[in-house]
Amino acid sequence: MSPEHLAEQIADRLAVQDVVRRYFELVDTKAWDDFGEVATEDTIAEWTAGSTLQGRDAVVGATRHMVGSDEIVTYHHVATMSPVVTGDTAEVTARVRAMHYGLGPRDGKFYESLAVQPTTLVRTADGWRISHHAWKIVVKLGDLGELFAPEIAAGRKH
Repeated sequence: MSPEHLAEQIADRLAVQDVVRRYFELVDTKAWDDFGEVATEDTIAEWTAGSTLQGRDAVVGATRHMVGSDEIVTYHHVATMSPVVTGDTAEVTARVRAMHYGLGPRDGKFYESLAVQPTTLVRTADGWRISHHAWKIVVKLGDLGELFAPEIAAGRKH
């Protein structure tokens, strides 16, 4: 392998990791208008077996619906990732600790999960973007129904 090819591989792997970490940063900072930095227009998100969303607007809308309230703070700790880059496609599985805590009237309520997120990215003219990800929860702590009661009661209105 030439030094130039090795440098390209390393740069691609780092760029892919940066996009995945940036995705979670955008969720935690509630920067909904910036998701074009990390996801393709036609991105697909599989959050549960029965919940698949297609399109960046749908994914952002559903995320905002669930965690967009000022009464909920999130913190996603993204652990190890080992991207595999093949041409203009990359596959990576992120291991994530997703913490959700209530503020104000939701003070003391929390929901936390440990999950793996298999993610596919594609190289675009603007850099690497997520084209598909699945959220596979391994451990659940706290009470999702209690913390997110208003959002669950409202249903999907996005």
